[in-house]
Amino acid sequence: MEILFFVVVLVSAVMTLTRIPGLSHSLNQSIFLSGLCAAVAFGLMLPAVYEFVDDLFLRTNFTDLFAKLALLLAINILVCEIARALRNTRVLRLTAGISGKTILVLTFVLALLLFAFTDTPEPSPGLGAYIDDPMVLAYNTVIVAYIGYLGALLVGPLVRDARTPPQKLRQAASALLAAGFSLAIFRAVLMVAGLAIDGLYEFGQIISGITALLVISGLVSAWMALRKYGTSRIRQSALRIR
Repeated sequence: MEILFFVVVLVSAVMTLTRIPGLSHSLNQSIFLSGLCAAVAFGLMLPAVYEFVDDLFLRTNFTDLFAKLALLLAINILVCEIARALRNTRVLRLTAGISGKTILVLTFVLALLLFAFTDTPEPSPGLGAYIDDPMVLAYNTVIVAYIGYLGALLVGPLVRDARTPPQKLRQAASALLAAGFSLAIFRAVLMVAGLAIDGLYEFGQIISGITALLVISGLVSAWMALRKYGTSRIRQSALRIR
């Protein structure tokens, strides 16, 4: 799992760096921020990094809260931009609109409150060592459920877009993104199932890493489609939002 997370960090960082040239022209700002947050979120989950950062705080495992906030921001920004690319006003309203922002804030506030009642004396990325604690499980479930919620909003529109000919690269991009967000939903279901099945948390973490790689692959395909087709719709993709 550690190797998988390191790969996600590396790929996210490289992709984020490729967006830097467009920042001076007011391009790629959202996708840059999303990639940066994703790299930070998964980077903080690496044991060596996690323990180093956690030593800076008085409260043990406070680092996990920052990692989860970065992850929430990364996925929210990304879903907003994909919704814009698909011209889906419903998804955009439920992510970037007042209702969407309210749900995001409430999710993190709830996670913060649950975290306050956890008892985790030793550093543990994702609080995995304490997953049998009801408060820790509830804390993690809130975050995973929110990501699953965003995935549920996007899967349908992405699947429809993946079936739209004739631009094969765009279809591939939508298919990869749909697969990634479908796994996010599956991950949320696994989190609930973990209430009764031992050892499922670790498997769920692997699913999270694969999900991130699928989504990143989808974004790379979308960028390639942008370069190849140059249509007005493709140019409104998340990789070129002003």
